[in-house]
Amino acid sequence: LLFFTVLKGGMMWKGDVWLGIAMQFPEYGVVTLGLMFCFICGKMDMSFMALGDFATIMAVQYMAAHADAPAGGVILVGILIALGIAAVGGLINGLLVSELDIPPVMATISMQLVWTGLSVALTSGNTVKGLPALYTEIGHKYLLGFLPVPLLIFLVIFALCWFLLNHTVYGEKLYMVGTNIKAAKFSAINTKRMVVGTYILCDVIACIGCLLMVNTMASAKADYGTSYVMRCILILVLAGVLPDGGMGKIGNVLIAIVTIQIIATGVNMFPSLNTYYSSLIWGGLLIVVLILAL
Repeated sequence: LLFFTVLKGGMMWKGDVWLGIAMQFPEYGVVTLGLMFCFICGKMDMSFMALGDFATIMAVQYMAAHADAPAGGVILVGILIALGIAAVGGLINGLLVSELDIPPVMATISMQLVWTGLSVALTSGNTVKGLPALYTEIGHKYLLGFLPVPLLIFLVIFALCWFLLNHTVYGEKLYMVGTNIKAAKFSAINTKRMVVGTYILCDVIACIGCLLMVNTMASAKADYGTSYVMRCILILVLAGVLPDGGMGKIGNVLIAIVTIQIIATGVNMFPSLNTYYSSLIWGGLLIVVLILAL
C-alpha cells in the first residue's frame, strides 16, 4: 500500500478505487474463507472451484428454465440447489479422505476433474445465461448508498466463520484435529466426522463465493474462477494458515485478502504493465513468505 501510495498516490486514494476494491474481492474472499477450514483441519481441497462451477451451472439452468415464475422464489430455489450440490460434493470429498484414506490432494484433484467433466458435458463448454434481472441487480447495488451488497455478504460470512473458529466447540476441535489428528482421536473426538463436516462446510461456503461470481458475470461456465484456486491458496499461506493444519487466524486472512486485491488494483494503475504482472508479484511474495516461515 505504501509502494502504490508513493508512486500513484493521486489515484490510489480515490473513493472510486476503494469502492472497486470492495466490489472485487468479496467473491474470492468468501471462497478463501471456505478453504481456510480445510487448511486448519490439516486437509486440502483442490475441487472447490470446479464443484462451485457445476453447482452454479445447475442453479442458473434452473433459474433460466423458470423465468416466467416469480423471481424471488426462483432465485431462492436456485441458490438452495447450488448449496445442496456443494454439500454433496463436500460429503464425497470427506468420505474419500476419511473413510478410504485417499490422500486429500489426490482425492480432490480427482473430484475436480469429475466436476469439470460434468460441467463441460452438460454445457458443451458454453456459457449458461438466463439469470433473473433481480439476481444480477442485487449484486451491483449499494446499501445505504456506500456499502456494496457483495461486501456485506462477505462481512456476514466472515463474522460467521470468526464465530465458528473462536467461540464454538467445533472451532476448538478443528484446531486440535489439525494439530494432531491421532491425539484428537484419543481425546474422544470423532475425527472422521470432523473431516467430513469440514469438507462440507468448506465447499458450501466456497459455493457462496461462486454464486457471487455468477452475479458479477451474469452467467455460469465450467471454467469460471479457475485462477482463484491458486489465489486462495496464496492468500491462506500469506496469512499463516498453512495446510499442515492447526494454525492460522481469520483476522490475518482478511488482511491477506485485501493485500492481494490492493496489488491487483495497483498494477492496473500502470498502463505500461501487463495485468498479469500481478501474478508475478503474488508468486514472488509467496516465495518470500515461505522462506521467512522456515
